[in-house]
Formats: sequence, structure tokens, C-alpha cells
Amino acid sequence: MSSETAEAQDGLGPVLDPALVNWPGQGEIVVAFSGGPDSACLLHLLANSSRRRDLKAVHVDHGLDRGSARRSEQAQSIAKQMGVRCFVERVQVRRAGSIEANARHARYAALKQHLEVDSVLVTAHHANDVAETMLLRLLRGSGPAGLAGIPAQRPFGQGHLVRPLLAIRKEQIQGYLEQHGIASIRDPANDLVSLDRNFLRHEVLPLLQEHFPGFVQAFARSARLNRSASTILANLAKADFTRAEQAGPRLDLDCLTGLSDFGLAEAVRHWCIHHSKSPPPGPRLDEFVRQVKRAGTDRQPALDWDDGRLQRYGGSLWLQPAAPIQSGWTFSWDGKASLELPEPAGTLSFSSSPKGLRLRVCSGQPGDKLRPAGSSGRRPVKKLLAEAGVPPWLRTLWPRIWSDGQLVALGDRWMDPQFANQLREQGCRLQWNSDLSRQRLGSL
Repeated sequence: MSSETAEAQDGLGPVLDPALVNWPGQGEIVVAFSGGPDSACLLHLLANSSRRRDLKAVHVDHGLDRGSARRSEQAQSIAKQMGVRCFVERVQVRRAGSIEANARHARYAALKQHLEVDSVLVTAHHANDVAETMLLRLLRGSGPAGLAGIPAQRPFGQGHLVRPLLAIRKEQIQGYLEQHGIASIRDPANDLVSLDRNFLRHEVLPLLQEHFPGFVQAFARSARLNRSASTILANLAKADFTRAEQAGPRLDLDCLTGLSDFGLAEAVRHWCIHHSKSPPPGPRLDEFVRQVKRAGTDRQPALDWDDGRLQRYGGSLWLQPAAPIQSGWTFSWDGKASLELPEPAGTLSFSSSPKGLRLRVCSGQPGDKLRPAGSSGRRPVKKLLAEAGVPPWLRTLWPRIWSDGQLVALGDRWMDPQFANQLREQGCRLQWNSDLSRQRLGSL
């Protein structure tokens, strides 16, 4: 008997079983069950543990080859032999782009559907997977957060995601399967070395194992160190963007002038995460930060990615949604009830019900002009907003209020004197409730 097999016999159950009490939530345990060696080992460990929570397995059929349906049946059979219910989810994997990434996205979307509040999804990622992941991310130029390995626990869907085997090596899993005579399924897709992870697994990791037998443990230690380093960096980045953040959302770049390129990129990355957006790809963010710090004050560098848009304007860095903001709207309004405008334009209302008003409210158009209080003539709305520091992409969203074919108000900030007097005589005050009124530089 090899030392690895002996270690598997003596160690896997005790490693997993006591840890069950520390898993988050109290609901059902859902095992992501491919039927392969790793998930078969995990399901057997859980089926024979002293757990007090319901257990089920979910097999995802990606439908990428003709044998996938047969493997689904085999997975259900293996789970049944362990006394565990196994549900099959069939998904459609988008063929454009990375098949690996698309399959992973479809798989987790299907698994998420099986999670209820307080339940936990369990996957069989192990120490060798950590090494593979770190190598992949190193080849892609990841920083400390990317090289922190695979998180052991995190929120997922309505519940939690737990990976209890991260400290267990592949050899230990194989020894456990042999010890207990557990059958498993071999997915032919795992042999395709054209896929990045498979190439590392079959071509690179065996060479590392031959020349550096302890590399898996060394990678695990590096992951722990990077995880600690990334936590410290995240706290520093949060402090940086917090002191610089203004309504918009935007960052006042003057508050961040002392940061290095790396420090500013970290602040921006964590700022995006804080606003529930995936951060921009690392290399593109690095280049954007370089442009922001070195471009002239008249330049407005921008970065677009799937989840948003970053743009420098007026000494600030603005975070915008990825999709174009709706404009080109118009409404009739008598002022008696509040008027809901398309997001993010907010709501218009009067402090008391006015009489005899027939208004038209719309988004901006080229050439709009208004005579504000204190002005002898009508002024272009574009200039009024520019002087107030409103970014160009938000100017058309400030609601224009028209009466008798004349522009009489811009939000509740600028108002034609005659219209203002009309409201004053009725004891009415126009109110505009929107974040847009705060998304400008300085005080109006």
C-alpha cells in the first residue's frame, strides 16, 4: 500500500466530517455531481458523514457530445448506490467564444436554481485544482487577488458555495476511491488538451510533479499568502476610494494624486466591485489608469467593458452603466400628481397642487434655451449645465419643463422668472428628486 493510499484511508473522512458543523446556513446540501472521481469521492464522504442536513446531488448535462446523456444516467446510478437523490439539469452551452467559460457559466446557472435560502452548494475542487487555477491566472497576468487560489466559501445565489476538499490532493482522492470500491465516470472532454486547463493538467503539471514533487503544497501556501495580501490591499483600496468618492458615482482624482498606478488601479477595481460591477479586465484597466494619470486636462479617456464604463471628466473619474441611458422621452403633466420619469431621471412633483398648468416634460434636445433668473436673455441649456460641471453624457437627462411652447424650467435648479412668479403666487414649489441633480462638479 502506498503512503498516499494509506493517508487517504486514514484522513479524508475526519478532515471533512467535523468541518460540516462550520459550514454556513442550516439548509439542504447540494452536491455539484459530475460523476467523475472528485465529485464521487465528495458525495460518498457526505453520504457517510454524521450530517444533520438533507443531501442531494445535481448533475449538469452540457450536451456537448453524444455521450452526455448516457453519462447523466450513470451519474444517477452512482448516486443511487450511495443512497442519494440525483437530479439532472440539461443546459445549452453557447458555442461562440470560450467553450470552457460558457460551459462553466451555464453549469453554475443551473446549479443556482437548486439553492434555497440557507442551503449550500458543495463542489469537489481540490488542491491540484488550486495549482491549475493559479497557473492559469499567472499566465493571464493576474495580481494577488487572482493568485489567491480558489475561495473555500462564498455567498452563492440564495445560499452559499463551499469547497471542502481544497486541502486534499488528487492522489488522496484516488486512494479513497480504491479503498471503498467507488465507481466514477470519465468525461472525454477532460482529455482534450486543446482546452487550457486540460493542457496544464496533462502536459505541464506531470512535469512539475516529476521535478518538484511538493509543488501542490507550495502552490497552496502561495495561495494563502496571496489571499492575505489581497485582503490587506482591498482594505487599503477601500480607504482610498472612500475618501475620494462623490455623488455620481465619481472619484475626485485630486484626492488620489499620491497613489501609484497600481494603487489607483486597485482603488478603481474595488470601487467597481463596491457598486456591484465586475471590474474591468486587468490589462485594460492598467492602460486606462496610465492614460488618466498622464493625459492632459482637456482629454477625456474612457474605458468600456461588459459591465460598465469609466470616464475621466473635469478632474473626476465617473462610473457609468454599460447600456446607454434612455433619452428621447416626453410627457404631458398637469402637476397635480408626481411624475415618474425614466431612470435615472427620477421624479418631478409640486409641494402643493397647482391650478391651470398644462406642461410638457421631456429630455433634452439640441438648441434648448432658457431664460434663468438674473439673466437678461435666454441662454443655451448646454452652457448652463456645462458651467455647473454636469458631465456631457448626463445633460440630456435633466428634465426640461415646457409651457405654451416655451422652456420654463430645467429640473428644479433653473427657472424662467415669469414661471417662478406663477408658482409663487399659487404657493407651489417645484421639486425634482433624482441623483442626477447631485451628479455634477461642485455646488450649483
